[in-house]
Amino acid sequence: MECQNLEDRRLAALCKSLDKLWSEDDVIHVKESISEGRLESVICSLLELGLFSFSFKSEAEKQKVLDSGPWSLSSNLLVLQQCDPDTPEMCYEFTHYPFWVHLYGLPFRRVSNEIVRETASKLAEVIDVKLETKGNSNYKVGKARVVLNLANPLKTGIIINLGKKNLWIEFKYERLPLYCYSCSKIRHYAMACKEIS
Repeated sequence: MECQNLEDRRLAALCKSLDKLWSEDDVIHVKESISEGRLESVICSLLELGLFSFSFKSEAEKQKVLDSGPWSLSSNLLVLQQCDPDTPEMCYEFTHYPFWVHLYGLPFRRVSNEIVRETASKLAEVIDVKLETKGNSNYKVGKARVVLNLANPLKTGIIINLGKKNLWIEFKYERLPLYCYSCSKIRHYAMACKEIS
């Protein structure tokens, strides 16, 4: 109780120091607990060095993990694939992985599913496209989920031709692990880049 009174006094002093910008009435007390949203049951098995098998309690949990990527462990990309129980592990290639890519620089009236899809298709195969409202305005920005070849350098953008002028559209990738700004490849940092040493 004493601790709560001390917190209330600190809050009141803070509100008073902010003068008319804030008052105690502006403070919202959140009582609802935070949902952890964790997976109920995941089993991870080491098959060999660098190769793991994950087993999930339900199909929904597995799909949630696959859709929420990319995942990384100690800044290293964790390439996940749905496996077939009748296919040996040496038959899988872990060379491609889906990433969300934001497209910046499209004019307001040119942001559409079709244009975002067409622009992102210059990177790789497009899996999904989303348009998101920016702030409280009607202005939308687009992003696409594309399957990138992990051996290739990542493009930083592309030029689109609008007839009267050309525009540079910048690509910003979500959750990139171990990215080299020298050679534009994933899986190492510039200080370990073999192309510049």
